[in-house]
Formats: sequence, C-alpha cells, structure tokens
Amino acid sequence: METKQDITIMGLRIDNMEKKLDEIDKKLDTLTVKLLDPDDGFVTRVNKNTSFRDKMGEFLPYYEETITEMESLKKWKDNVTKALWVIFTAVIGCIIKLMFFS
Repeated sequence: METKQDITIMGLRIDNMEKKLDEIDKKLDTLTVKLLDPDDGFVTRVNKNTSFRDKMGEFLPYYEETITEMESLKKWKDNVTKALWVIFTAVIGCIIKLMFFS
C-alpha cells in the first residue's frame, strides 16, 4: 500500500512541478520580450542611448563654441545697454538745460 501512495504522491509532485515550469517558462518569455523587443525593448533603448551619446560627442565642441559666443554676446549687449542709458541720460540733461537755463 505504501508504494502505491508513494507513487501517487510522486505523480502529484511531478504535475505540480510541470505547472511551475510552465509558469517559469511564461515569465521567461515575457522577460525575453521585454528585453529584446525591437521597438521598445531594453536592448533597443540602450542602443539608442549609446547612439545619442556618440552623436553628442561629435557635436560637443560646436556646442561649447556656441555657448562661449552667446556669453560674449550677452556681455556686449549689457555694455551697449549701459552706454545707451548714459547717452540717453546725457541727452535728457542737455534738453532740460537748454529748456530751463538758457
């Protein structure tokens, strides 16, 4: 009798293991799809990121040069603005002097 029960228990355990293996197989398939999906998989995203970084490396000197030029233009604009305010103030002062003190 014990042998028959042992065989029955072993059969149930084998069935249970098959179910678990099927679940693991499904999870593995899902993981594989997430990793290797050609449109939005992990590998594709890593490749896009690497490509972007390579392109940025090519254009980085151009960007640095452009930023330097923009900073120098800002300084020039600030200086011109200050000079124009000085000229504007002097012109207003001259007009007021001519109107009231002539």
